[in-house]
Amino acid sequence: MMKNNYIRVMDVVYRICIWLSGMSLLFMTFIYLVGIYARFRPDFPGWLGFLPHASTSWPEPLSQICMITFSFVGAAAAYRAGGHIAITMLVDNISPAARKGVQFFVDIAMLVTCLFIIHWGVTGCMDAWDDIVPSLPFLTSGITHLPVPLGSFFTLLFVLEKLLFGSQSHRELVQFGSAKAGH
Repeated sequence: MMKNNYIRVMDVVYRICIWLSGMSLLFMTFIYLVGIYARFRPDFPGWLGFLPHASTSWPEPLSQICMITFSFVGAAAAYRAGGHIAITMLVDNISPAARKGVQFFVDIAMLVTCLFIIHWGVTGCMDAWDDIVPSLPFLTSGITHLPVPLGSFFTLLFVLEKLLFGSQSHRELVQFGSAKAGH
């Protein structure tokens, strides 16, 4: 019962990670296009009237925020899907028992890494919470760095899921669009 509930909640978290990272990538692409256009054509068309009219510094930091979100939240989803970077040459050439031990070590190392990043990420966000970003005065540095501990927290949840209930990378939800899922 607990297992099914936890996995169901992680399915929702996984979908949130996919959507957040995907929207961050899409938004980042749009921001770069606007920045390039503003650099060469400062007279925006009417439908872009909501944007600042100067080729200023706002597109780059906003794109960096999107990239941080895409990287850390997308990495959590990639971890759950088993699509993260892994060194398989060593693992493929060892016995199944040793492979299980190495995988357990990797999961524990991921757990420790997540805890480290969450701790120092939250500390960094708190330290910079009131520092205004000059080119984005409606944001503080603390807010712009929230995706780092948030993405690490999502990864931590997926690591715990894997340690407690096994890998979920074989499930159709996680294999969306892959040959394994038949899509």
